Amino acid sequence: MYLATGLHKAAEENHCEVVRTGHKFHIMRKNYPIERLFLAATLSVFMAGCQQADQILPAELSESDGATITIGLSGGSVSVPPTFSLEFPANSLTSATAVAVTKRVSETFPGDGGEPVGQAFDIGPVGTVLAVPATVSLAVDPALLAAAEQVRLSVALLRQDGSVATFPGNYDLTNGVLTADIDELGPVSAVISADAIALLSGDPTALSGGFFPPPPPVGSSGAWLADPGTLLFESECSPEGRQCFSSGLIRVWADDVVIDRMGSEIFLLSPTVTNSFTFSAFDQFGLPTQVTGSITIDGELRSRINSAVTNYQLQSGVNTGSGAIPTVTSVQVVGNVMTIGVTATIGETGGVEDTEFDVAVEYAISGIGTSEMLTVEVEADIDFENSDGSTTTGTVTAHIRLRRE
Repeated sequence: MYLATGLHKAAEENHCEVVRTGHKFHIMRKNYPIERLFLAATLSVFMAGCQQADQILPAELSESDGATITIGLSGGSVSVPPTFSLEFPANSLTSATAVAVTKRVSETFPGDGGEPVGQAFDIGPVGTVLAVPATVSLAVDPALLAAAEQVRLSVALLRQDGSVATFPGNYDLTNGVLTADIDELGPVSAVISADAIALLSGDPTALSGGFFPPPPPVGSSGAWLADPGTLLFESECSPEGRQCFSSGLIRVWADDVVIDRMGSEIFLLSPTVTNSFTFSAFDQFGLPTQVTGSITIDGELRSRINSAVTNYQLQSGVNTGSGAIPTVTSVQVVGNVMTIGVTATIGETGGVEDTEFDVAVEYAISGIGTSEMLTVEVEADIDFENSDGSTTTGTVTAHIRLRRE
C-alpha cells in the first residue's frame, strides 16, 4: 500500500525547490526560505548540488547574558551573542512588542521533549503566539554529541500551558548552529529528541495474516452473522500525547538504496500517526467485505548528508473511498493480503491528489492482552537521480499497529 508522501526541506537562503516534470520530481536551487510539496507515490530526489548553506548567527562575537528589543510589524532580530538569535519575519507579531531574551539559569529546562543540551533561553512575552513562525538559532558544539544524537537534535519550546513542543529544523555541523521555526514565545533549548524512530535496515518483518475476530453483536438478536455489526481497529500517537517511539505503534525500514544515499543514521522525528479501520459486512467465513478507514503520518525525516543534518517533513495520508473523507469501500481478504477497492491520496490542503483501485495491503492480526492487534504495511518509493540522468529507486516501508476497540 502506497501512501501520499509530502516532502519539505527546511533550509536557509540557498536551498532546493522540488519541481515536477511529468511523473518525476527534481530538485533545483531556490532563493526563498521554505518549500512544501506533496508527492503521490514516487519521490525523485536529486541530492547533488543541494547542500545546506553555512549558517552564521546574526550576533556579535562578544559574550552577553540577555537582550531586549522592540520588534515591529516589519520584523527584525534579537540576539544574545554568541550562542542565540531569533529572527522575526514581517507580520510575525501583530503589534510592536518588546521581546526580551535571557539565559535560563534559575530553572532547568523540562525533559519532556528530550535531553536538553547546551544553553537554554527564556523568550518573552511568554505565550505570545506568532502569526508567522520565527527562526531561532542555537549554538551547539558538534563535538559534544554522538553521530546519532546529532541527527536527533531539535529545538524544544516550553509552552505557556506547560507542554513541550519540539521543532526539528536543521543542524549545520561546520559551525554547530541548530535552526528551527517556532510558533510561540517561551523558554527554548536544544534537545536530543526523545520521540525519534530509527529507520531499520534489511527486509521488513513478514506479516502473516490471521483470523478476524467476530465483531460485537448488534441489537438483541446476538446472531452476529445475521446482524454483523462492525469491527474497529484504531491507534494514535504524537509528541503531545502518547509518543510513537515509546508506544511502538510504528516501525520503519529503509532499503539498501536509501541507506546508501542518505546514510545509516536516518530517523523519523516527532511523528504523529493516526489510523483507523472499521470492517463490516462479514461473509459466511467471518471475513469482512467492506472497510472504512484512513492512515496519516506526519513527521520529520532526518539524516546527515555531508556536513549538514538535513530535515525533511514527511506528510502522508490515504483514505478508503475516493473522497477527502473516508468512505466505505469493498475489501477482499486472501491469505495475508487485504485488497481494498478504492483509496484516495490526500494532499497538504486536505484535498484528493489521486485515487487508486484494488490496492493490496499486507496485514497481520495477533492477540494483545484481552484484545487483538491489526498490523498493516505501507511503503513509498524514493527515486534518487544519478549524475548521468538515470534514477535509482529505494523503498521506505512502515508497519503500523492498530488495536481493536
